[in-house]
Amino acid sequence: MNHYFSENIRRLRKERDLTQEALADFLGVSFQAVSKWERCESYPDIELLPKIAAFFGVSTDRLLGVDQAKSEEEILAYIDKFDNGKYNSTDGTLAFMKEAFDRYPADFRILVRYMHALINDNIRSDDVLKNKKEILSVYDRIQGFCTSDRIRMYAKNLLIHYYRTLVTVKNGGVTEQDVMHLIDEMPEIPDSKEYLMSYMPLDPADVKKGCQKLFDSLLYYFDNAVSHYARSYFLDGREPTKQEILEAVEALELMVSIFDSVYTDGNYGACWKVAIYNYGYLGQYYHKLGDDAKALAHLRKCAELAKRFDTMPNLTERTALLFKGATLNKQEDVAVLLDTSLCRTMTHHMLDNYPLSEEFKAKPEFQEILRIMKQDPLI
Repeated sequence: MNHYFSENIRRLRKERDLTQEALADFLGVSFQAVSKWERCESYPDIELLPKIAAFFGVSTDRLLGVDQAKSEEEILAYIDKFDNGKYNSTDGTLAFMKEAFDRYPADFRILVRYMHALINDNIRSDDVLKNKKEILSVYDRIQGFCTSDRIRMYAKNLLIHYYRTLVTVKNGGVTEQDVMHLIDEMPEIPDSKEYLMSYMPLDPADVKKGCQKLFDSLLYYFDNAVSHYARSYFLDGREPTKQEILEAVEALELMVSIFDSVYTDGNYGACWKVAIYNYGYLGQYYHKLGDDAKALAHLRKCAELAKRFDTMPNLTERTALLFKGATLNKQEDVAVLLDTSLCRTMTHHMLDNYPLSEEFKAKPEFQEILRIMKQDPLI
């Protein structure tokens, strides 16, 4: 059914202050027919459309929402390109979303993504105050006028992350208490979509799908919590003590064992990237502890998983106990672009970001690890 027609006829009738019965009398139909049109349950006969359009003084195209449909199609195209990184990279994210915002300044789906692009632009430019006024203006419009809780929470989440950066900047104008106040307004786990979908649907198959989604989500965020807990010493910008490194290793080895226990088929679902990163972190930690044999073993595992992920098809069937019957979609479930290379990313980390000594990187075993990832066709 064309929901634009339903919305338009209901809006036009109310603007004329007409009841459904009055409109039905003029058109020579029952008021039940008008009610069904407005509930998007049926259409009027085609010969009635010009009469309805003439009565309201609009074109049949406008009555049917032809222009609205075209606009919606374009809005969805902007959203898809932003969410999946399909925009022209030479123009940049902000330029792309500014174009979308200029065309559809009243669409909150566009507005919240424009806010997202503004914040990302600040981070990339190393000037977190550059777009502050515009970011806050967009945020206020969303919170003040948007009726979608999902969009409003999306915007609040973005602002929390932005405020967290401003706390550390001179003249940022934000305190840690401001950040915590916003966080306190966010929904708790029992109010999340993933949790509710794990038991609310009436169809057992949908409950199972909801549970599988929740398993992946909980494991992903549990891994994030363990990683943040293990690496919290980075917050005060100092070198970790040996005891802190030992605790980080113990925590990450725990996550590795949990993943191996749950993802018994070796398909890490939504946790693919964090699983690969865990082995990378363990490799650098073992090197700092002086155990190069374990460092090399974990970095090799990191490389092998990155290669496997890059070369596996976008859609794969999952066979582990809790995920039987599910399909992994790399692009949607792991949030990666199809031309993304985790081998390239991990090669960069091992060569440039991880605190590995030049002597260690010169080892034949380390060079072999790099060769494993260079075999990826995306590199």
